[in-house]
Amino acid sequence: MSSVKLIKRRIRSSKNIAQITKAMEMVSASKMRRAQELALSSRPYSEKMVEIITALALKAKNQLDHFLLKDPRLNWPEDKPFNILILLLSTDKSLCGGLNSNLFRGLESWLKDLKIIYKLPANTKLTFITIGKKAKEHILKSGRLLSAEFGQFGDKPKFMDILPISKMIIAGFKKDEFQMSFMAYMEFISTISQKLAVKQLLPIRAEEITAPTDELTTDYLFEPKAEEIFSKLLPQYIELQLYHVLLESVASEHSARMVAMKNANDNALDIVNELTLEYNQARQAKITNELLDVVSARMALE
Repeated sequence: MSSVKLIKRRIRSSKNIAQITKAMEMVSASKMRRAQELALSSRPYSEKMVEIITALALKAKNQLDHFLLKDPRLNWPEDKPFNILILLLSTDKSLCGGLNSNLFRGLESWLKDLKIIYKLPANTKLTFITIGKKAKEHILKSGRLLSAEFGQFGDKPKFMDILPISKMIIAGFKKDEFQMSFMAYMEFISTISQKLAVKQLLPIRAEEITAPTDELTTDYLFEPKAEEIFSKLLPQYIELQLYHVLLESVASEHSARMVAMKNANDNALDIVNELTLEYNQARQAKITNELLDVVSARMALE
């Protein structure tokens, strides 16, 4: 009897869990669609801004003498620290499958090869700015330097949200506090697929500036000066790149959470089915035993 009651209690608990996960799945699905639309619609603007700033650097290469177009690694003094700023984006909340663990695992793997990939000086130091509670916890746990931390900016981040971060990064480069900057986040691929993406933010990559394009045959007259145009575009370039990766991170979060909640709901329903079968078998065995007791008692009386 106690076994049957226990199974019924477990069935009831599993059904309650299934209801909760189903509700969370539906909420995440709704948020996911909006986040995906925002992320995908921002990509053309981000890519176009990269094209514009790269084209400007290509066309006016001889007129530009901006420090963010120069490779800081060249002739870097061995005794001077080479500082790298990394913006790490994660989620504030859990229940999104392996999204954050994949992010941090991929980041640690990338950091191991960072000096080799970018041919950095031996005296390289890392500083982090985090967006999301999980990113902050990971950086503090790993003992790395955390310069600033921001919570997530909700399900629909606004462009204004990233302006303080952009100003902080630009100010750091102007003061020569940082020589390079990267953005690490989970890029949205599809509803069931998100992958680590690490992109260099500053300085503008040399390989992009020297890359050949079809437009190089055209001469341009810059008014005002190319240096002034570049200085005006640079903050907008940084802001747009930051906003884009923030939207990508939010889309990845809601996609991963929707899939995680769907899997949790499916598992809960499977457990309900298994427990229901077990309950029916236990109940049938109980009824059979009771019938046997009745028959045995009747036979004893005869």
